[in-house]
Amino acid sequence: METSKVQEIFNSTAIKDIENEILLMQHEIEKRHFEYEAGEEVIKCLLGTRKSLLNKMFVMDEESKNLLSDFNEALKAQMIEMRKRALSIYASNVNSGLLSSFTLKGRCFMGYEYSKIHPVQTMRAKKMWAVLNGSLADYMPLYMDGVDIFELDYSEGNDCDFPSENQLLYLDEKIDNWNDELDQEMTKDMHLIHPFHNLYSHLDFSIFDLLWVRDFNIELSLESNFSTYPEDYPNDDLDWSRYDFDD
Repeated sequence: METSKVQEIFNSTAIKDIENEILLMQHEIEKRHFEYEAGEEVIKCLLGTRKSLLNKMFVMDEESKNLLSDFNEALKAQMIEMRKRALSIYASNVNSGLLSSFTLKGRCFMGYEYSKIHPVQTMRAKKMWAVLNGSLADYMPLYMDGVDIFELDYSEGNDCDFPSENQLLYLDEKIDNWNDELDQEMTKDMHLIHPFHNLYSHLDFSIFDLLWVRDFNIELSLESNFSTYPEDYPNDDLDWSRYDFDD
C-alpha cells in the first residue's frame, strides 16, 4: 500500500476516534484518575476493535507483500539469534558444573521504540505503540513472553532435547507457511514463520503495526533453585485435616 494510503487510513475518523479513546484511558490511568483494573479491561477490548478495523482496511499488494517479507525475515533472524545465544549460555552452564539444575528461557519482543520507517510518525502513533508493546502494562497477556519463547530445562544426568531451528520457526522440521487469514494466493510462496502467525492471528497487533518493524529485543534469563538443607534434614509432616495449631 502507498504511504499516502496508509496515512489516510490512520487519519480516518474511525481509527482516530478509537485510538484517541485508548490513549485517553491510558492518560487517565497514568494520572490515577481511573482504576487500573477497570481501565485495563476497557483498553483490552478497544485494542481488539482497533485491530479488526485496521485489518479490514488492509489490501495485500506487491508493496505490502515485500514489507511483510522483510518483517518475516527480520523476525526469523532474531529468533535464530535468540536460539543461538540460549544454546551457548546453556552449554556454558552445563560445562561449568556449578548448577545441578536450571531453566533457561529466551524471549523475543518487537522493539520498544516506535519504528522510524513507519509512514505514520504522529505522537498518537508513538503512544499507541507504547500501549501495544507491553512497556506500559500487559494489555495482551499472550505477549508477556514475547512473540515466542524458547525454553531449555537442565537437570544433572539428563540431556535436554534441543528444538531445531525449523521446529522453533515452523513447529515442524519441514519449512511451512503460516499464512492463515491472509490472501492465500498472494502469500503462497512466503514461508511465513509461526511467530508471525502468533502476532497476527492471536494477539491484538494489526497488520499495520507489524509491517515496518525491523528491530527486536531479546531477553535471556536463567533460573536455578537449590536448598541449603542437609540431605538427612527431617521434613515436617503437616496434617491439614486436623485442628492442631492452637498451641
